Amino acid sequence: MKRFEYKVNGETFFSTTQVADVADILQTAYKGKAIGKDPDEHGFRLNVADSNQSFVSGEKVDLEKFNIFRAFPDDGAPFAKE
Repeated sequence: MKRFEYKVNGETFFSTTQVADVADILQTAYKGKAIGKDPDEHGFRLNVADSNQSFVSGEKVDLEKFNIFRAFPDDGAPFAKE
């Protein structure tokens, strides 16, 4: 089975699918200690390294095209604040 490698905040993770849901990437990064807050409770954005491209939960990302990310809190997300 092919695995697709990606990095979040310098930590390496793997996906069994080429196109991954950003919410799954963020949840994996949280469980792997790459981000300190639960992305289901706090909004996060994935910025692609050396690019203006970014993704949020609900979007999908092709891990063959983009696979090095920095995760940042996204205060603009409707679920981030009441």
